[in-house]
Amino acid sequence: MSTPSAESRERSSRFVLSATAPAKPDRTTLDFLFDAIEKADAGDARALERLRECFPDVPALADSVSGLAYNAEASILVNVPPGAQALFRQQAANLRTDLREKGTGTALERMLIRRISLDYLASLQADQARALAPGETRSLELSRFYEHQADRAHRRFLASVESLARVRRLITPIAQINIAEQQLNVAGNVTTGKGNGSSGDAS
Repeated sequence: MSTPSAESRERSSRFVLSATAPAKPDRTTLDFLFDAIEKADAGDARALERLRECFPDVPALADSVSGLAYNAEASILVNVPPGAQALFRQQAANLRTDLREKGTGTALERMLIRRISLDYLASLQADQARALAPGETRSLELSRFYEHQADRAHRRFLASVESLARVRRLITPIAQINIAEQQLNVAGNVTTGKGNGSSGDAS
């Protein structure tokens, strides 16, 4: 039994990407993408062209491989111990879930919720950096630096929360108006139907 060539595997992977457009890519598809990204980063023009052809066909694949927000999370937590990283990531995920459940699901809300989670992580990281370990000492200048960094992180977090609150205040009345219009249309149709039925009975 012959082993498929690299070219045939590439054609197969591209067929999967363009023809079936899976909502959740399988392992083979992801391996193909990771390999293409690695080669493109190393200067492989053909691999870069393959990526440019794949992503427009299935835009969601880009987020499946690695999102900019995920990379931002990794940058924020790069100096945090692995155990604390896992804890902080889960807390941020819980926060995003809670905020999404109370929203209308617009793209702008999703973007702001992601922004809030990043600022939340940065705030946690700044708090951890500011705290002194048992027996640790710092100069007054260094203590002021960490205090300033933590204050800035907190202000950014509060600003992103306020932005989401403002957007939701603007979006909610529109949603309420749309629902009210739908209810009026349904009520109007019911009334019209009853009127038609009455005239038919009378005749």
